[in-house]
Amino acid sequence: MTELSVIVPTYGRVTKIKNAIESILSNGDFEVIVVDDNGVGTENQLNTELILSSFIEREQLKYYPLEENSGAGIARNFAISKASGEYITFLDDDDFFIEGKLLDKLNFFKENSENYDICCSHMEVKNNGNSLAVKDDKFIGKDARTFLLEGSCYTSMIMIKKSAIEKIDGFYDTPYLQDHTLMLKAFLYDFKVCVFESSIFVHTVHDGLTITTGRRPIAGVELRCKLEQELATKLCLSNKERNTLDYRWNTIKYHGYWLKRGRSFSLLKFLLTGVAFRSKTKSEILDSLKLLVKFLIGYQYYTSN
Repeated sequence: MTELSVIVPTYGRVTKIKNAIESILSNGDFEVIVVDDNGVGTENQLNTELILSSFIEREQLKYYPLEENSGAGIARNFAISKASGEYITFLDDDDFFIEGKLLDKLNFFKENSENYDICCSHMEVKNNGNSLAVKDDKFIGKDARTFLLEGSCYTSMIMIKKSAIEKIDGFYDTPYLQDHTLMLKAFLYDFKVCVFESSIFVHTVHDGLTITTGRRPIAGVELRCKLEQELATKLCLSNKERNTLDYRWNTIKYHGYWLKRGRSFSLLKFLLTGVAFRSKTKSEILDSLKLLVKFLIGYQYYTSN
C-alpha cells in the first residue's frame, strides 16, 4: 500500500504548478494526485495538462481534470476518493515543500500514529522569494479548546490518515475556510492531533487567481461559526472564553443581517447592542470602532455568494 498521497488542486496557475510538483517528487516516492479545477477544454486546463505532460507520461502523477470549476473542497474530495495512500496531505499549486521536510513529517506521524489521527506543522511565507514575518505561519490548535479559541491552520499544514478523513466525509463544499472547517469537524469527531514542530512548505503570497471561487463569501465564515457553536457545547469553557466567542459570533451575525436586510437603523442598533457594547478587550473595542466606521461609510467586507 502507498504510504502517502499528496493532493494538489489547481486553478489558473499554469506557470506555478510545475514547481509545486517538483518539490513533492524531490521529497520522496509519493503518490501525487493533481485535480485540475479549471474546467475541461478551457485554455488554462489545456495549458496545465501540457505543462504536466512529462510527469504524466513518466507516471509520476495522476492527473484528473474536472468538467467545470467546482471549488477547492470538491476538488480535494475527488482526489481523496482516488488516493491509495494510508496517509494524505495537501499542497496548493503555487506553494512548494522544503526539501526533506515532507518525509521527516511523515516519519514523525508514523511513529505517533497509534495515538493520533492528524499531524499538523508550520510554514514559511514568501513574496517574490523574500521571507515575510506574518502572524499565521504557525499551526495553532493541537486540542479542541485551543483551536476553537485561537486556531490557525492552512490546508497544506494538514496530514491525516485516509481512514480518518473518509470517516468525516472530507472537506465541506464551502467557498472559504475549507481548512479551518475541516479541523473543526475533526475535533467534533474527537480526533487527536499531534504537531510536527517544523515548517515543511513555503506559502507563496501573490495577487494571482485562487482555486476557491469568490472573495470572502460569508457562507464560509457562517459555517465556521456553526461548527464552533457545536464544538463549544462539548467543552467546559470559562465565562471569559464564552464572551470571546459570543463577540465573534455576533460580529458574523451582524454581517449576515447586513447582506440579507441591507444597512438600516435596526442593523445599527444590533451593531451597538450585540457587538460594540459587548466588547471586553482592547482588540474587541478597536474592532467594534472599525465596524462602526465601516457601517457609516457603507463598506461591507463579505459577499452573499
